[in-house]
Amino acid sequence: MSSEVTAQPGSARARHVLSPVGGQRGLPRRQFAARLVTGLLIAVLFLLPVLYVVMISLEPASHFLKSPMTPPASPQLGNYSYAWSQADLARDMINTIIYAVVAAALATVLALFIAFPVARRLVRGSSLLYGLLAVGLFLPIAYIPLFVEAQKLHLYNSLLGYTLLHVEPGMPLGVVLITAFITSVPRELDEAAWVDGVSYLRYLFRVIAPMTAPALLITFLYGMIQVWNDIIGPVVLLESTSQNLFPLPMGVFNFYSMNESDYVHFAAAIVIASLPLVVLFIFTQRRLIEARISGAIKG
Repeated sequence: MSSEVTAQPGSARARHVLSPVGGQRGLPRRQFAARLVTGLLIAVLFLLPVLYVVMISLEPASHFLKSPMTPPASPQLGNYSYAWSQADLARDMINTIIYAVVAAALATVLALFIAFPVARRLVRGSSLLYGLLAVGLFLPIAYIPLFVEAQKLHLYNSLLGYTLLHVEPGMPLGVVLITAFITSVPRELDEAAWVDGVSYLRYLFRVIAPMTAPALLITFLYGMIQVWNDIIGPVVLLESTSQNLFPLPMGVFNFYSMNESDYVHFAAAIVIASLPLVVLFIFTQRRLIEARISGAIKG
């Protein structure tokens, strides 16, 4: 007699054998638990500190000194007007917008110019160049060589120099992303464009740029963040007396150094400095989601 047991099709043993390990009921629960844990981690690590700074910016100074962990009974919106005027954030905001937009735009265009010949292997050593740029993602900004370069090229302590010297931080990520998108573009389009006599620049901007728009957007936003949040660059590349050239981080830092115990107004200055980027990401959120989906499909 064989010791093997044959399960009947309708029996409970057959249902247990034929069903996947762990069953299907546990999968939604695990997904819900994973999403819940992820949401809690995001709230604790990112959202709560931001909300706490916003709460401090709305508190009266006396309330913050007595109970800094409790929300104020009556929010003080005057803290923002005080920080805006006393820190002269209007001038710093205009400077930062110029620095960030121009530097990010140049970084995006240059990254496109580099990514296309690298992706199509039109230059020698393209793989090595791509590898060096990928390594550049993990290296800190070399401010001492930038300072020497600024001195030699007469770019030190100038609006043009500060902008040009902030083009490089956004380029490595841009080249890596745009290269990945270009490799998914059929080479037949290149050949058709050459046959039709389309110029190189026109092909890049009229064909390749629209097809790699999500990568270009991410490159632009990343370049803006690199300029907007830079606190060391103004110290190295600008003189301390050139207040008319200061970006927002330097203006907020100087405001804090002159009002070290004025935490509520300092928090208001931080919120003001961060608000433009938050608004920008809110308006580009849909495009970023499309970029993520497009990148997943291309991958």
